[in-house]
Amino acid sequence: MARLSSKKLNELKEVNLLTNEEISKLTGIPLFTVENLFSGRNIYPTMWILVALMELFSCDMKDFFEYEEDEFASYESFSSSFPNIIVNLL
Repeated sequence: MARLSSKKLNELKEVNLLTNEEISKLTGIPLFTVENLFSGRNIYPTMWILVALMELFSCDMKDFFEYEEDEFASYESFSSSFPNIIVNLL
């Protein structure tokens, strides 16, 4: 199962040399929410928060999450076979 990774968020913050306060100001996300996200206390952010962070860090949403080892591979497998599933339904 995928889960929000405070470790990955903090890596992005460090690489971009940003503080929680700067992230809050640049994204419009309240400071206490930023603090909770980057400390791992908030693992269920809303979509607008994820989009704001993606825009700030110029990355994909998947860069914020940790995945079980085979989870992403099984998703890739399903998505590549999805067109065949649809054709068989028609």
